[in-house]
Amino acid sequence: MMTRLRLVGERKRENPVTLLEKLSVVKSRYKMLCAQLEEISKEQRESMSCIHATLENTMKMVQALQRHADLELSPLSEEEQTAAQQLACKTVKGTDPPVEEPLSSVSTGPIPDGEPQFKPVTKEMFMAVPRIIRSTVKLVDLNSFYRELFNYFVLNGNRAALSVAQMNKMNMKATNSRLQILKELSIVEIDKQGNAKLTVYI
Repeated sequence: MMTRLRLVGERKRENPVTLLEKLSVVKSRYKMLCAQLEEISKEQRESMSCIHATLENTMKMVQALQRHADLELSPLSEEEQTAAQQLACKTVKGTDPPVEEPLSSVSTGPIPDGEPQFKPVTKEMFMAVPRIIRSTVKLVDLNSFYRELFNYFVLNGNRAALSVAQMNKMNMKATNSRLQILKELSIVEIDKQGNAKLTVYI
C-alpha cells in the first residue's frame, strides 16, 4: 500500500513538468503558424498588386492600339466595371498610396491631334516588378530612359530594334536592368539577339 502511494506521489510531481514541456511545444508551433500565415498574407498582397498592375497596363495597351488603328473605343460592360473596381479596392488596401511623378518625367508640351502621348511608368507599376529585377534601378532614371525610347520609336517613327550598344551611342543610358523592367511591364520586347523595341505605341 505504501509503495502504491509513493508511486502516485511521484507521478503527481512529474505532471507539472510534463505540462510545461507540452505548453512550450504548443507555443513554438503557434509562433511557426503565425509566421507562415504572415508570409502567405504578404504573398497574397503582392500577387494582387501584380495582377492589378498587369490588368491596368493591358487595358492601356489595348486603348493605345485602338487609337493607333483608328478604332472606336468600346466602353466597359457593367460586369467588367464591377470586376475592375473590386480588384482595385482589394489592391489599394495592401499597397502604399500613389505619389506624384516628377515633372521632369512627364510630357508638359502641347500634344498635336492624333499623336501618342508619353505615359511614364507609375510607382504602382514599378513596385509590381520583382524586386530582384528592379533593386538597382530608380524610377526617375527608368522613366528618363523610357522617354528616350518613346522619342526614338514613336515620335521619330523608327521601327528597327536597337541593341544596348546602339542605344548608348545615342546617349540613352541603356542598361540590361532597365530593359528587363520595361520587358516585365510589356512595354518593350527583346529578341534573341538582345535587341529591343517598344510594343506599347507601335
